[in-house]
Amino acid sequence: MNKLKVAWLCHFSNADVRNILPLSKRRIYNFLKSLFGKEDSQYADFAPWVTNLIKEFEKFDDIELHVIAPFHGLKTLTYEFELNNIHYHFFQPDIPLLHIPYDRLNVKYIPQFYINRLYIRKFLKKIRPDLVNLIGSENPYYSTGALDIKDIPVYVSAQTVYTNPARLKYSDSVIKINWDTELKIHKKEVYFGCGGRMHRDLILKNNPAAIIFKMFFPVEKPKKITNVPKVFDFVFFAGIAKKKGVEDAIDALAIVKKTKSDVTLNIVGNCPAAYKNALVNKVKNLNLAENVSFNDYFPDHSDMHQHVVQGHFALLPVKLDVIPGSVIEAIYLGLPVVTYKTTGTPYLNRDGKSVLLSEIDDIEGLAENMTALLNSDALAEKLRENALAFVNREFDNAVSARRLFDNYKSVIDHYRHNIPIPSEQLFSIDEFPIY
Repeated sequence: MNKLKVAWLCHFSNADVRNILPLSKRRIYNFLKSLFGKEDSQYADFAPWVTNLIKEFEKFDDIELHVIAPFHGLKTLTYEFELNNIHYHFFQPDIPLLHIPYDRLNVKYIPQFYINRLYIRKFLKKIRPDLVNLIGSENPYYSTGALDIKDIPVYVSAQTVYTNPARLKYSDSVIKINWDTELKIHKKEVYFGCGGRMHRDLILKNNPAAIIFKMFFPVEKPKKITNVPKVFDFVFFAGIAKKKGVEDAIDALAIVKKTKSDVTLNIVGNCPAAYKNALVNKVKNLNLAENVSFNDYFPDHSDMHQHVVQGHFALLPVKLDVIPGSVIEAIYLGLPVVTYKTTGTPYLNRDGKSVLLSEIDDIEGLAENMTALLNSDALAEKLRENALAFVNREFDNAVSARRLFDNYKSVIDHYRHNIPIPSEQLFSIDEFPIY
């Protein structure tokens, strides 16, 4: 049987690959950061959806999967190995020894990320894949590699859509090269996979000829969690940034405190020191110093899961995502969720109330939903049961991975032989209406 040969172009980190990769302690880089008052860079898990997808594809015997990814801190220029039937091809996106990313070197007349693109071209020439799956067009230090690909179909998996006008309103900053690179990729490519109506509509706005597939990233189901006492009323672990709603969470807590003086919120994650100081000052100014606590980012994602189950409920008012992965993780952890009504979260209530929603920026609505949970054990239990039953039906990781594999085959058939793509694989606006 001829196996399908697919190359992923992505970035991620997990303990499995870190245990194999030759990684630097980055002493020089961290010393230089210290001169500017910045914290040391530490190796930690990120992009868990990529790791989750890898875990599912390890089980497939009808595909030869190659993962091409940059890794900051790599001691060698490239490092390749095979693990659990997956072929890994890592490259160093930094200046050797200094471990300063190449993108800090903007040289006139040389394309940005030129060295990274050379590595990617070299890997692809050796692999000769049937298809390339770009995961994350908004990350130019590797996604620019897709701009060089010719005569191979490229399937773009949308982690987000960076070229979202709402980003200008809700994001702390908008990086021009990220925006411009994603727009170029959207205009160049044809095949896209996404899991929400907002992403689908934004991609079609950038490229009306795009073909959109239904695609869900596998979610990380928590490993065995030890039962621990409940310490916090609410936990926030969506990422400490304005677009993730951390400021709204604090403002809503201030309202809830008016009727429940001892309400507590634990905020998990890292952010720039200046933003952390601004949040701490905000907490003090709102007289919440005794109500709000902060925990740093956990290098191991499962350690974060073990920490947040100390909360009774999850407060995750994310603004730009479709269905935030943190919301699904909270549901798997048995935490009733208070979140915003995005273009995707109402889908979670399709078969009955599973999460409590309010309109984006409706702080009063957030506070009302928080208070409702604090005042009703029955409501919390109903949400817990409904939500878990729904995500178990709709977000089966094995089904999501096999759907993506089927997408690959259909893209190749369409690209090579103009065979129509089965309608059941395409994104359906009937399944995902505008809420």
